[in-house]
Amino acid sequence: MSKSDYDVIVVGTGAGGGMAIKCLCDAGLKVCALDAGRRLDPTKDFRHHRQPYDMPFRGMGDPKTRAQSYGYMDNEYVAGVWEHEIGYSSAAGTDWQWPRCFNVGGKTNFWGRSSARMGDIDFKAATLDGYDVDWPVSYAEIDPYYSRVENLIGVASTVQNRPSNPDGHYLPPINLRCFDHILASSATRLGIPYLPDRIAQLTVPHNGRPACHYCGNCTSGCDVGAFFSTPWVFLPSSEKTGNLELRQHALAKNILVDADGQAKGVLYVDRITHQEVEVHARVVVVAASCVESAHILLNSTSPHWPTGIANSSGQLGRNLCDHLYGNAGKGYLPQLFGQPIYPDSVSSSTIVWMPRWQNLDNPHQERFIRGYSVYPEGGSVDFPVEYDQIEGFGLEYKHEIKRRHPAPVHFTLQAPSLRSEKNYVDIDPEKRDVYGIPMVRVHFEWDENALLMWEHAKQSCEAIIRGAKGEYLGAGDAPETPGYSLHETGTARMGNDRDKFVTNRFGQTHDVHNLYLCDASVFPYCTDKTTTLSILAFTMRTCDYMIENFRTGVHQRV
Repeated sequence: MSKSDYDVIVVGTGAGGGMAIKCLCDAGLKVCALDAGRRLDPTKDFRHHRQPYDMPFRGMGDPKTRAQSYGYMDNEYVAGVWEHEIGYSSAAGTDWQWPRCFNVGGKTNFWGRSSARMGDIDFKAATLDGYDVDWPVSYAEIDPYYSRVENLIGVASTVQNRPSNPDGHYLPPINLRCFDHILASSATRLGIPYLPDRIAQLTVPHNGRPACHYCGNCTSGCDVGAFFSTPWVFLPSSEKTGNLELRQHALAKNILVDADGQAKGVLYVDRITHQEVEVHARVVVVAASCVESAHILLNSTSPHWPTGIANSSGQLGRNLCDHLYGNAGKGYLPQLFGQPIYPDSVSSSTIVWMPRWQNLDNPHQERFIRGYSVYPEGGSVDFPVEYDQIEGFGLEYKHEIKRRHPAPVHFTLQAPSLRSEKNYVDIDPEKRDVYGIPMVRVHFEWDENALLMWEHAKQSCEAIIRGAKGEYLGAGDAPETPGYSLHETGTARMGNDRDKFVTNRFGQTHDVHNLYLCDASVFPYCTDKTTTLSILAFTMRTCDYMIENFRTGVHQRV
């Protein structure tokens, strides 16, 4: 085994890992970053401007292997980018989908870019409705970090003055489309907000990066860096410091400990040579994503930590939460039939959103507690979603496809699950992956609260479509499979009580003072907002705390 020493090892290079790399390198610390995949080449690995008719299988992939795809981002345009070699396990009764991008930058290469701030309505939810616990932070503490992140990465939106989603510092928003104006009028009459989303996509040049040119292929990778990703925003400046070593194809197996049970490094498997390699550092940051970070820590057993490193509370891997996604309503707007066709998928993302409007005045106003948000989409996209709603064939069929093409609309629900004793990850006692590492096993089911939100959202979206004089075509028969959202949280929750929480309010493990987590595993639960902006803000805050610990001698430099 080869060994080397650094100030900090960062496991993972996605949102949290990328931010940690930037902050620590900028502070002059020597950093070794480990990523389980390769560095992608935007000129070869992204979609660019290829259209469905350019692809052998119209972008959907070979029918022989299509069933292996994780969904809308794992497609023919980016073949070979999403992880399929390393397995995981689902417990009996659990149906879990786990899309993983084990490449440098992780899912930031392809994410949806919705970037709303969380607020005290989220952090103090337990005080409001009596369920579970509050986060050990206030909005006032994290607000400056949100501002720093927004100014760094660029977020397009508007000031909206809503109690459920605090405002930030924004670039000009992406323009609404024709169907947005029609749906917004209907939603407003129903008392439902319909507003520009907060999206980490540049509408004007920002910090040396160009504005989006609206090719509409964002979730297949941006070849110009017009939306935030670690490879475009964090790595170039970090490498210029001379303080970063990036090791690719390095699959973290476990955290190494010294005689006192403190972290001394990481043991990883080189996926090219299949050899195990040790790398040592004074501090270890794990930012491998919520489930994978718990997987690594649970596999890090020793005489000091028989159930996994930093697990004296017994809470490591517990409290798994996720966003329930699903088609909450679909239809079409006849008033748009025959209108000119415009590229309504201009950002391949959520241009608008319906931020939480439930339980704002009274935490128990609805049959469920807390709340959800919805992302409306529709219009002219690259593949006619109305193809199976039309009878006929030949020229008449083609004309009808074109006539209806500007008119489809649909709504995607984003509803947070509640913390539950039933939802957690552990180590499968029997199964190992292709590298001999014990697999993580997922236990999960939707809670009744999230399912009540699902029903409420379907009713609301139907009302919007009908209020817009649209034709309502129904909603999804069931939510998407758990894990689909990529927004899992909670497996190493932060809190002040070391007997009940894995990490403190700065993401530092209570048991191992030189081991930090910088991803959504530390979030006590998910909210109606996506996680990425908060991962970035909380990681920046954690790094400030860690850098101060180096400055004051709590952590020693190499």
